[in-house]
Amino acid sequence: MSTSPRLSTEWSLAGQQAVILENAETRIVVLPGLGGKVMSIVDKRVDSELLWRNDRVPIRPAAFGSGYDDQFLGGWDELYPNDEPEDLAGEPVPDHGELWAVPWHWSTGSDPGQVWLELSVRGAVTGTEVTKRLTLGAGPDLIVDYRIANTGRIDQPFLWKSHVAVGLRPDTAIDLAAGDVLMHEFGDPRVRPDGSSFTWPWASGHDLRTLPDTTARGVSEFLIATTLERGECGVRHPSAGTGLQLSWDRADLPSCWLFASYGGRWRGLDVLVLEPCTGYPLSVNDGVAAGTHQILPAGTTKSWQLTAHLIR
Repeated sequence: MSTSPRLSTEWSLAGQQAVILENAETRIVVLPGLGGKVMSIVDKRVDSELLWRNDRVPIRPAAFGSGYDDQFLGGWDELYPNDEPEDLAGEPVPDHGELWAVPWHWSTGSDPGQVWLELSVRGAVTGTEVTKRLTLGAGPDLIVDYRIANTGRIDQPFLWKSHVAVGLRPDTAIDLAAGDVLMHEFGDPRVRPDGSSFTWPWASGHDLRTLPDTTARGVSEFLIATTLERGECGVRHPSAGTGLQLSWDRADLPSCWLFASYGGRWRGLDVLVLEPCTGYPLSVNDGVAAGTHQILPAGTTKSWQLTAHLIR
């Protein structure tokens, strides 16, 4: 079988334009019209889907300004310039930002040994020009290059998150190259450490690299790594012989958040969301005041790269 990558624009999913990047090891499905969402990453070596899909929510466009959780399809989104709704630079921005509920422009191309899909959009509220390019070569890894440009006259407080929902198996193990971690007040975690902070991976005797026992009750946890040893997070599924690891330069994304629902504790769902992020906490305004969130000055750009590794 040829390992040469290929790209197809001839397909649709639930009536939505789909772009497929594929080689002998990996298949990626992107829906440009639904926020540029990566809907599927399949490890073809073991025929295993690595992203999570919420089968209760139809694959269809969402109205701009919708509540994110009620439209949560799963897959891989990008969130900018915020998570929770708040006013930034004098303007109200919607829940989970302005990118996920709008169609993105797209184009495709190829270079020797690789194919690429480039998607772009301009934020309806901030006017920020956002571009991401997904590149697949002959190997199993997907490389994503991001660029955000503030073309306006006002400095833009922001956070950026890659919001990657992954499926869980009974033996799933979580990898996070973190130091200090904050357990958010959300949910019903397996344990709530004193002061709500701990050093990864141990929290009051619980190893958070492993899934909790949900025989007696479900568990929902929201963790925010406030320091990273490296820009890495991911999951391993030993019984399936596969896993997904995200890697990046921690100077670009110095935090990583993990949202988890085990045993159906949140909305009856079982899902883990990997969220490499530019800062913390949920409130951008609070983070800017504390020096833990960033500002994109007028007339400037920020660029970085993230790689999705398929592992064995």
